[in-house]
Amino acid sequence: MAPQFADFTKEEFEQRYAKTRALMAEKNLDAMLITERLNYQYYSGHRSEQCAVDKIRSYMVILPKDGEPTLITMPFEVAQVEQTSYITDIRTTGGLMGHPEFIIGVLKDLGLSKARIGAELGREQYLGISYLGLQEVMKGLPGAEFVDAADIILTVRNVKSPREIEYLRRASIISAEAQKKTFTQVRAGMTENEVAQILRENLIANGAEKISLLCVLSGANDKGIVLLPTDRKIQKGETLGFDVGVSYKGYWSDLARTASVGSPSEELSEFYNWMMRLRHDCNMQLTAGNRPADVIRVVDTYLEERGLKTMGVGRVGHGVGIETTEYPSLAAFEEITFEVGNVFACNPNFSNHLGFINAEDNWAVTTGEPDLLSAPVADWEIPVVEA
Repeated sequence: MAPQFADFTKEEFEQRYAKTRALMAEKNLDAMLITERLNYQYYSGHRSEQCAVDKIRSYMVILPKDGEPTLITMPFEVAQVEQTSYITDIRTTGGLMGHPEFIIGVLKDLGLSKARIGAELGREQYLGISYLGLQEVMKGLPGAEFVDAADIILTVRNVKSPREIEYLRRASIISAEAQKKTFTQVRAGMTENEVAQILRENLIANGAEKISLLCVLSGANDKGIVLLPTDRKIQKGETLGFDVGVSYKGYWSDLARTASVGSPSEELSEFYNWMMRLRHDCNMQLTAGNRPADVIRVVDTYLEERGLKTMGVGRVGHGVGIETTEYPSLAAFEEITFEVGNVFACNPNFSNHLGFINAEDNWAVTTGEPDLLSAPVADWEIPVVEA
């Protein structure tokens, strides 16, 4: 029976499996052992609330080079799995301990005791099992070989489908509208925490399902930026900034906005407008066939002309998907070519005596100009908060 509340069609999951298996064949892999929470979600369709907060239990997908995938979950999750996932081979264990032994048994049952198995051992990957637990699984299958398959997962997740982009667009609009509304509701004299509460309420009222980060920044700090809202009161004549991540159907946005508390000084207006021109020219590089180096080249040119240096964070943007920030980075070291379906947050930003000057939107790569997901887009002129 087809799941009643699946986020995607069965055909979409089959496409994910097919892309993964093509890359598995290049590495001569017999199966993938997928354990990290979001990778599990991506390959199973099951968005578990329990999995996000509970590290004592195992949630896994085993994707063989042939045949149907197998899902490992808890007995109390089966009803949710059946409502949201097309995987029908569901293995459960109710024990809180002994999970490595259970996983070994499942792998043996699937005929993988002497297989070459890809796992999340490398770049930008975390295991959904402890290091010692994985070691125990490896020791229990002495005839199997476990190899790094991080590049396979990163490559497959990097190109989003039309339905994924639809969800990303909704998450982006939720944030863009809420941040714009919040600037009209806050006033000088409020604390950052009071501002954060208004922003939080607007995000939830607008349809945000979860919040991954909610940063409220006011004033200038020559030692860096303070992202966590505090009881500091926002003052007339300074900047107020937001950096927010929210989700819809398990897909995230990452948006930032900066406003002036009261009418901006001529210096602030000029610098903000210059940053927006830089940002625009960077965003216009997000087209199929270009590379991150093309974005960095724009940044370097602008900085050199103004006599500025980078903040030393290593990149000017990143991918967005089932994580607020995910592979790939918009950085000179990233050897990729942009493809239709990539989604990026590109935000060259600055922390100086004027404050934290940032405006971040989300864009999908196309064959022409990038597709803005996060309408309403950041204003070219700095927004003003009433003093």
